[in-house]
Amino acid sequence: MFKKVLIFVETWGLALLLALTFGAFVLATHEIRQEDAALSVWQALMQTALSDADDAQGWTSRMHLLVKATLAWAAVRVYMATAGLKWDHFSARWLARSHVVIVAGREEATDAASPLGVDKSDLALEVALAMAPTHPVVLAMSQIDEGQRSRLWQAGVRVVTDSMPTAQLLEATGVARARMLIAMRDDHAQNIALTHAALSPSMGATQLEIKCMVEPLSVRRDFKVEEYFDPAVLPRIRIFNESEMVARRLLQAFAPDAPVARSDSEGVHVIVVGLGSVGQSILVQLARVGHYRSGRKPKVTVVDRHVGDRWREARQAHPALEHWLQVETEESRLEDVGTEQVRRWLTDERPATVAYVCTKDEIANLRIARLLLRAQDGDRAVQAQVVALDPPGGCVLADFAAHGGHAGRFHLFSLVRDSGGFMSDVDDDRARQFHAGYCARDDEEVQRNPGRPRALANRPWEVLDETLRNANRMTADHFEVKMRAIGCRIVPQAGNTQETVTLAGSELELLSRMDHDRWWADRALDGWRHGPVRDNPSKIHPNMVPYEELSEPIKQLDRDSVLQMVDILAREGMVIVRDTPA
Repeated sequence: MFKKVLIFVETWGLALLLALTFGAFVLATHEIRQEDAALSVWQALMQTALSDADDAQGWTSRMHLLVKATLAWAAVRVYMATAGLKWDHFSARWLARSHVVIVAGREEATDAASPLGVDKSDLALEVALAMAPTHPVVLAMSQIDEGQRSRLWQAGVRVVTDSMPTAQLLEATGVARARMLIAMRDDHAQNIALTHAALSPSMGATQLEIKCMVEPLSVRRDFKVEEYFDPAVLPRIRIFNESEMVARRLLQAFAPDAPVARSDSEGVHVIVVGLGSVGQSILVQLARVGHYRSGRKPKVTVVDRHVGDRWREARQAHPALEHWLQVETEESRLEDVGTEQVRRWLTDERPATVAYVCTKDEIANLRIARLLLRAQDGDRAVQAQVVALDPPGGCVLADFAAHGGHAGRFHLFSLVRDSGGFMSDVDDDRARQFHAGYCARDDEEVQRNPGRPRALANRPWEVLDETLRNANRMTADHFEVKMRAIGCRIVPQAGNTQETVTLAGSELELLSRMDHDRWWADRALDGWRHGPVRDNPSKIHPNMVPYEELSEPIKQLDRDSVLQMVDILAREGMVIVRDTPA
């Protein structure tokens, strides 16, 4: 309530003072004319304006008082902001409970930041605003401007702005009583330090979960969380990278296979405009989950000003990309791209199914999106959905999405506002259940064959390598792809009036082949290769071959994997129904 009063006064105070001052000026002029009827209106106005405050009486005196109050408004606003921030510091430290703490920006003590530092302040602000309606939020940043502070206060976010050592900052944000800490500082080393400090026994935050950002993508690729933290605290830590989250959710929300999912011959063709960290993450995610009914590799047309260097960088990080994707690159400045060039991308021998426009420049994104939409006008052979990335703080694309007249073929994607909110990506319920089922099946095999060792991945989720956790996440992500391949979708059981689907033998075999290809690609992208005898340290696996070459027991493992996901959905209260007759 205190801050709401401050916000109201701050928002309307100046307008109220100006209105009162003008009213007093008019009344003072009228009062002067009543005292001297010989004065004209102009003379009375000038006399009021030039009057001496010391000798003023009546409404003229009140007018001067209001003028002084208006001139003092800047100082009043500074005081109100200071008072509000002091209240936030007090309430966060002593009153906040079960809240979310977001720490962003740059630690002032290390202002000479690492050259790898990436500014995530705008993203942190949007995350705080997006989470505020459903969670109490404390945002800690070294600097927040007046406009940002007002927006945060109106949303109910507590703001902590003092620059202080890490331990004191965590105490000031009440992290010992928080349920979640999102570490989003510019330097990933500072986020690691924050995580260590928050999980220290001296902090007493025994229930705290931590989401630790590791940027940029080049650092995230080689980052191994188990090298930085003790096994006892690993279950409470989730490492994330913005670009990887964008790519994962983008392919879920705007699936590239949707137009051709049930085809045995047509393939996916994705246009990616911009091969920065988001574009590269899209390629990797597509290679992991882009395994469809037709069996054809996804084709990707990549456009970027520095496409040669960036495509080389992506291949060096993931050499298997070229095996699982058919990539065509085009080096071009986006300012030079024209209608004919865009039409050529779209009307390839394999028509485009979706276009992801993902540069950091929203004006460039807008221009390319408009060209892609215009090039499809009147062409029924190509009707690709166009998805543009909405950078934090942007507004132009949002206006086009709302009023652009694009007949629903343009979509705006925001990591913060779309697809269930920023942190929905770290909901691992399905992945955890799938892993638990895998461990149970492996334990059964060990019991049947006492001399057989437990599988490498047969360990509790809490101590599982992040690579293996990601493999389970990809399994969960791919199930929607499988359902589209057989003309089905997943719906809540409650209220469903359609007949639920029992997978036919041919459908199960198709989905098993798709799942094996997905597993094979996932292993290959993590550096595994084929060999006659499995060698975990050397990352060699004998099953990295086409589905048809697998033994029947190994094929059955893929079938069991598909059926297990059906069981997991049932436990969640979800069922499979058919869109149209197969």
